[in-house]
Amino acid sequence: MKLRRNKREGSAAKAAGPSRPAETPEVTRSESLAEGISAEELAMVEEMEREVSALQAKPSRWLERVIALSLVGLCVLGIIGSRLIEVRTETGGIDPRWWPTLMCGISLGLSLLLTVIAFTRPPFDREDLEVTNRGGWLRLVCTIVLSALYIVAWTLSGNFVVPSVILLVALMWVYDGRGWKALVIYPIATVAFIYLLFHTLLKVPL
Repeated sequence: MKLRRNKREGSAAKAAGPSRPAETPEVTRSESLAEGISAEELAMVEEMEREVSALQAKPSRWLERVIALSLVGLCVLGIIGSRLIEVRTETGGIDPRWWPTLMCGISLGLSLLLTVIAFTRPPFDREDLEVTNRGGWLRLVCTIVLSALYIVAWTLSGNFVVPSVILLVALMWVYDGRGWKALVIYPIATVAFIYLLFHTLLKVPL
């Protein structure tokens, strides 16, 4: 009797069709888009990347060309100025004109190479630099004004040391240099090195 009852139940189950699996509750969760980062977190990351990209400097071909040509002009003026240095005795060898002429000549060669690169190759990537802002332009103007005042003070006083130290202290302050090392040690050490190298060793009047 049990065997017949089991067969009847089995035939009834087949007639009823395959059993439907039990419905599981739908679980709502944020879709993981990349390595476990949720959609909300990914949106925040993308927003931060857009903000960083807006602060990064873009490649600029015209800026590279202007800088390269300006350097060439400055080096040519430096060579001319070096050859105009007056010497008491013409030795025909190494004299006070030799060192600045050599430095300006090397700089001119590098500037010409930079000019060729600026006109023939794609602009360099500048993602590691920030875009120009108001603070940057203000520092540039301050640097130009301080440099002009330095040249005037040096020319009128005939003294190299004092105006140079004042210039370096002012520039360090403009570019956020603080502390006694930046405002005292660095300017004095730099001016002392230049003075000993040119005035004492190379006999270039300053």
